[in-house]
Amino acid sequence: MLRVTSAPRVTTSLLVAAVAGGALTAAPPATASATDGPQEQSIRTQIVAHAEIERSNPEHNREAARDCNFYSGYWGNSGDNICSKWTGPIKWRSNQWCADFVRFVWKQGGARVNGLDPFAGSFYRAPAGKYHKKGTYRPKPGDAVLYDWDGARPGLGNNGWDIDHVGVVTSYNGKLTTVEGNTTRTSSGTGTEGVFQRSRSTKRVVGYVSPRPR
Repeated sequence: MLRVTSAPRVTTSLLVAAVAGGALTAAPPATASATDGPQEQSIRTQIVAHAEIERSNPEHNREAARDCNFYSGYWGNSGDNICSKWTGPIKWRSNQWCADFVRFVWKQGGARVNGLDPFAGSFYRAPAGKYHKKGTYRPKPGDAVLYDWDGARPGLGNNGWDIDHVGVVTSYNGKLTTVEGNTTRTSSGTGTEGVFQRSRSTKRVVGYVSPRPR
């Protein structure tokens, strides 16, 4: 039975078992800052756990033809209703879906998603999280990371409309380790788009958005 409408708690032991069984590729440990309260730490842990579970879920984690994907379908009104594929009760929809993926795992992890929409820049505009400009903040697991691929230097543009892509931070040690939707396995841009772990520099990062508890 497919269950996607609630935010179940995912234990560390589940992830360890998945890694041991070969379902997941082990990533650097995700540890929240001591400045977060217990609720915030729990939400960050849950967001990363759900991102990793989606990365290993063959029912959800690859795009079909014409940008059809599960995550836009989950939200119901994202993109175009031109797709024939279903996963359980969810009819897939066609859209650019990086933001739909991140808001999905934020919701499953217990974070606010009010004001978020299919546009990556909505993570800047919405009250769901707290924005931090790059260089003023050290990213933490569970944060949304905002990218601008264009121009001489990355920027928000007018109210975040220059943001091109968003992913979930899973760890940071000078370089970012993320789980992202609507991306390819490597920076070559070739191959089927899906949910993949990426290792990125911060060169094209505009900023980060910390999740807030619901």
